[in-house]
Amino acid sequence: MGGLRFEGSSFFVAGRFERLPKSRVERELAGRGAKLHRRLNRNTDFAVVTHEAAGRIASPAFAALRAMEPSRCLSEEAFLRALGLVPALQGKDIEETRLLSLAGLTREEVRLLSLFDVLTPAGGQFGFNDLKVAQHVANLRRRGVSLDMVLIAATELRRRRRGGGAHDLTRLDIAPSGELMMRIGDVLAELDGQMRFAWVQPPPDPDALFEAAEEAESSGALLLAERLYYACLSASPRDPVIRFNIGNVLRDLGRLAEAKAHYLAAVDAEPDFAEAHFNLGHLAMGAGNNNEAIAHLERAVLAEPDYADPLYNLAALYIRTDRIRDAVPVLERYIRLDAESKWAHEARKLLLACRTVLTPQRRNMAPAEARRTTVDAASKSLANLSLPRS
Repeated sequence: MGGLRFEGSSFFVAGRFERLPKSRVERELAGRGAKLHRRLNRNTDFAVVTHEAAGRIASPAFAALRAMEPSRCLSEEAFLRALGLVPALQGKDIEETRLLSLAGLTREEVRLLSLFDVLTPAGGQFGFNDLKVAQHVANLRRRGVSLDMVLIAATELRRRRRGGGAHDLTRLDIAPSGELMMRIGDVLAELDGQMRFAWVQPPPDPDALFEAAEEAESSGALLLAERLYYACLSASPRDPVIRFNIGNVLRDLGRLAEAKAHYLAAVDAEPDFAEAHFNLGHLAMGAGNNNEAIAHLERAVLAEPDYADPLYNLAALYIRTDRIRDAVPVLERYIRLDAESKWAHEARKLLLACRTVLTPQRRNMAPAEARRTTVDAASKSLANLSLPRS
């Protein structure tokens, strides 16, 4: 998948990503000359199946995805690997035909398990862990467990056991009640100590809840959005994107301390969550905590070097805290990334002012006067800056 063509291609995403907000996905695609389709149509080049789409493989919408050529239908992790956002896979040396014969699954079952990253092939080959997982899934299938149930279980394990892997599925077993549970030694335990799979009356689809919350938020129904996001959070308490979105809603409601708590929970679950660090930086700026703001903005830039918004704020804060020499390369980088926005003009003015401070003799201006003028310009710029929607 390393040779995936992005330039000029269009992508549709089924469901939502576990660790990335939609805005990040759009930026990553746009930066590679690709675009994101809101609907799957005949002009869509590639479809990405996220883990959140598990449990809907029998739906008409998913049937359209299954009808696509396999090379045009990517799993969530395969897509992220193609973007370079997660490490490449190693140690894959089992051909698909051999996996099929050793595991006892059908080719279509292997394809679906791979689409949801239960199996993680690379270049059409699988690893030893894939074989163990496939054999265990085949055993569950022979005992009457549907593939839908296996995929939903995999999704729930990811939500509730963040940091675990697909190999956790090898510990799934069928309880006398018919539920899938985790086998720990001789004991069958619920997947997280609290949650049970209610297969007869399944809980609300968390993806549908999330979409309803997004719609409520975009329409300005913030209190409704808050309730819906909290319903999502009850199903996925460690999901950083849900935490981030709750933070945005609470920020817009003026409940800044609560918003900060959720942004911090988002970066605790996903330390490289650039947008959450950016929003934390913006809250710290508003509270006058410049050092805290700088720390979060530096983390945002480190996590996502081509994310322009934190670069501008970071440069202005460097100037405000008398780190003018540090501000120059940051401003230059911002201008390269965001040359056409309204803030690019402000950035060019700040950059010129910084260079004047560093070489005051060129402008017949005393160093202290030049520095004061530059700091005033940066402070005015920060005061007028509005927080971009992430």
